Amino acid sequence: MSAEKDLWELNFASSKSFLSFVWFFLNLNLFSALTLQYRPMRKTIAAAFILVFTGLTAYPQYFATGEDPAGIKWRQINTENFQLIFPDDFESKAQVLANYFEMVYQHGSKTLDHNPRKISVLFHTHTVRSNGLVGWAPRRMELFTPPHQEIYAQDWLQQLAIHEFRHVIQIDKIHQQLPSLLKILFGEQISALVTGAYLPFWLIEGDAVMAETALSNHGRGRLPSFLMEHKAQIVEKGVFSFDKAFNGSYKHYVPDHYKLGYLLSGEIRAKYGADIWNSVLDNVSRKPLSLTPVNRMLRTKTGMNQEGLYRSILDSLAQIWTSDDFRYNDEIYRTVSRPSENYANYQYIHVLPDGNIVALKTTYEKISQFIQIDETGNEKYLLTPGQIFSESVGYQDNLIVWSEYVPDPRWSHRGKSQIRFYDISSHKQWEFFPEYTCYAPVISPDKHNVAIVEVNFVNDFYISVYNITTGKLIHRYQSPTNHYFFSPVWLDNEQLISIILENEGKMLARINPAKGTMDIIPRMDQGEIKQLRINSDTLYYISGHSGKDELYRASLNGDTCERIGEARFGFAYPALNRVKGEWMVSDYTSNGYRIIGIDPRKTTIKPLSQIEPGTYKLADKLAKQEESIINFTLYDTIMYSSKPYRKIQNLFHFHSWGPFVANANTYEITPGFSLLSQNKLGTSTASVGYDWIQNEKRGEYFISWEYRGWYPIISLDARTGNRAGKYYEITNYENSQGEIVRRDTVLRSFTYSRNQFSATTFIPLNFTRGAYFRLFQPEFRYGLMSYGHHASTPENFISGNLHTLSYRLYFHQIRRKAPSDLLANFGWIVDAGYSHSPGGNHNTGSVSAIQLRTYLPGIKSNHGTSLYSGMQVKESGRNQGFSDILRMPRGIHPIQHREMSLLSADYRLPLFYPEFNAGRWVYIRRIKAMLWGDYSFVKGDYYQEGRIAGKFGKEFYSVGMDLSVDLNYLRLYAPASTGIRTIYLPQSQKWSFELLFSIDFTSF
Repeated sequence: MSAEKDLWELNFASSKSFLSFVWFFLNLNLFSALTLQYRPMRKTIAAAFILVFTGLTAYPQYFATGEDPAGIKWRQINTENFQLIFPDDFESKAQVLANYFEMVYQHGSKTLDHNPRKISVLFHTHTVRSNGLVGWAPRRMELFTPPHQEIYAQDWLQQLAIHEFRHVIQIDKIHQQLPSLLKILFGEQISALVTGAYLPFWLIEGDAVMAETALSNHGRGRLPSFLMEHKAQIVEKGVFSFDKAFNGSYKHYVPDHYKLGYLLSGEIRAKYGADIWNSVLDNVSRKPLSLTPVNRMLRTKTGMNQEGLYRSILDSLAQIWTSDDFRYNDEIYRTVSRPSENYANYQYIHVLPDGNIVALKTTYEKISQFIQIDETGNEKYLLTPGQIFSESVGYQDNLIVWSEYVPDPRWSHRGKSQIRFYDISSHKQWEFFPEYTCYAPVISPDKHNVAIVEVNFVNDFYISVYNITTGKLIHRYQSPTNHYFFSPVWLDNEQLISIILENEGKMLARINPAKGTMDIIPRMDQGEIKQLRINSDTLYYISGHSGKDELYRASLNGDTCERIGEARFGFAYPALNRVKGEWMVSDYTSNGYRIIGIDPRKTTIKPLSQIEPGTYKLADKLAKQEESIINFTLYDTIMYSSKPYRKIQNLFHFHSWGPFVANANTYEITPGFSLLSQNKLGTSTASVGYDWIQNEKRGEYFISWEYRGWYPIISLDARTGNRAGKYYEITNYENSQGEIVRRDTVLRSFTYSRNQFSATTFIPLNFTRGAYFRLFQPEFRYGLMSYGHHASTPENFISGNLHTLSYRLYFHQIRRKAPSDLLANFGWIVDAGYSHSPGGNHNTGSVSAIQLRTYLPGIKSNHGTSLYSGMQVKESGRNQGFSDILRMPRGIHPIQHREMSLLSADYRLPLFYPEFNAGRWVYIRRIKAMLWGDYSFVKGDYYQEGRIAGKFGKEFYSVGMDLSVDLNYLRLYAPASTGIRTIYLPQSQKWSFELLFSIDFTSF
């Protein structure tokens, strides 16, 4: 495999068959619905909807999220409607969750009128990620159990149960109502195909956000921070086109499909009745061959299609929000960050002792970095952190502390939290690993200790205190009822104030970890509260009491509670500026959070009693359409029997099949039959079937299996069958002197048998740290090909066994890309491989190659340079040789050679951002270009009458330009790129052209 192929991009040249294009779109539709996720409330899109290929085999497997550590012992609980699969130390929590899920089953399906079949629920408890998803083909739910700091006022696993179960209802309803013939022919994959082809993401996720909101007293539909983004965008920029709102933009910030989905699906359901989405799903499942079943049903029910409803609803909201904004009391605040026409987001702000400001800045042009802002707004770069957990940055004077995700080298579902420090004065950095997953670090006033929120593998929650120098644990506190803690802040060097999660919502508590005590602080109900700060005996914080996130202060004895100023859309991350006597806050705009200063002496201070509580009319309407909210405090305390979940007994789980074979190497669909398996732990994938080779009128049986549950990954592949070929038979006619007087050439057909087997093992080691992705992967492969003769097989045709061994070392270190980057700014890839045939009846020689690719920044922002060099040496054997590892310069056909070196340079740059759409058919986000040049020097042998007659060395050049567009077809969520490549060969002075098509899976 070349280094170029490891850049996560599949390219289709014009020479590929039309079936390649069909194969891509078939799978794109299929996998777009396989994984439906609950996302924490942040602007990220997980790489979830991807097609995963198994090792070096030629057959695709469906979405797998990764692997848990091999040492985990699994257990299972079976209820009437769920199979819970969990690590053995999670037993007590699993018992509670089994009851939770049965409660959700009873209440969660009314508005879709469907009771789904029993489904498996897999718990990833050793992870540091917070998420949930429903996968189909195979059908299961996966929950990542540690709660993050941005959850609303409900237990994290309760939130996941409601949201993810709604996805189960959606797809299972479609599956159950599909024509039986389709399910017989295709298995589970047909449900995912129909869902992905017809249901837009905004509906899939919007309906689930509706469920979490309508079936509880909370949900994201009642979070001001969740709702403010569309309000700011529409008030300041107007209503975007439907395609821009759905597919995104490189010019403007666009709220994600969770937020868009809640507004659209919620407003439609509130206006046209609780049954509308049930009717849409009925129409999709009962008419799977219809072209536009969603629009057809919407027109029947509302008189409008999706785009018409979007425009109607957003225009109506625009009138309401513009009117609200007109009544907004425009306070005079001091703007600190410089205005930007593009997205620029300032979070986690802090004021240094000298009055300068520190913040984490994110733009489309650069990855997140800590910057320092002076009095005039000038910005100075400090450092680039890694992947920071939400709400997990703290400060004390000139010290910055944050909690950063560090992946496990091998296991996807295990990782660590690393506490990192940076001293702005000395530029010193240091870090330590706490015992458990940790969030929200805060440094004590004396700068000796750091307090963090910790979560262990069984969801026990702690406030822990560590020494900042040694990383030694000093104290650890867990409340008697295992409260979850948010946003702790030091009251003095001994005590902390923290938000805690109760059944009734979020409360404030005073905690002394050394003494092991906690006291609840009485306060008036203020809804969602977050981001605590202390100044003397006064607590400052952000509250959504008014329906907008705003700055409040309250005395710790509870005597007073007041709002400081008024936000236009929402405030966040308050920080005291002692030099100016101001409170600095991040103030939300349509271009992200800007930094402003609020002077309490000049702004309006309003008592809490005089502030009208915010209302959530849409959430209330949706709740009335349900039977009742789910009160988890009333769950049945049934103790279910549990038993071991054996890995070996559950190694195979066949879920889908079909009368075709999808080949991942050639991107083609061929007639045949395939049966697909993936176990519920996601560690074992297999495919078995029969592949018909049309041009030979023959076929091969195949079986492939990959196991990822051990430290080395093992992949096995076998094929057997009869093949066909053709050869020219030449008959010479001689005269009496032995001279050839006539020659007849006849094309003859023949058959032969071929058996293939390969075994591959590799270890992908993830050493990602900070701003760089790092992967080291050693790999070993054994191959066997056995040829047998039939009666028609020519005598000199290969026969017997051919053994091959291949070795590979791969490493990359690549800097994270900003959203608008075309290439990484810095990084390199090195890929070395060697293959040979050690024994058997035949010798195929050997091939070795080493490749290096380097990434450098371009002349301007978002431009990128890629430099490539490679060397390859081939030694001939007695029989057929190995394929080339290096490619020839673009536009030049391969030639036989012994040695080859290749140099290549690419320069990519964006040209325009048209944001143009042609109806529903295509939406163009960006037009870009790539200038490139290739050079190679090839050495080889030339032959006469089958013998080596000499040696040659030849240079080859090619230069050209790629012009392409980033776009979305048919409002499919996956971004594609299509374009044309112009090639010029200076040596022959010839021009040629190729059509290009690509899909970047990392964009999901």
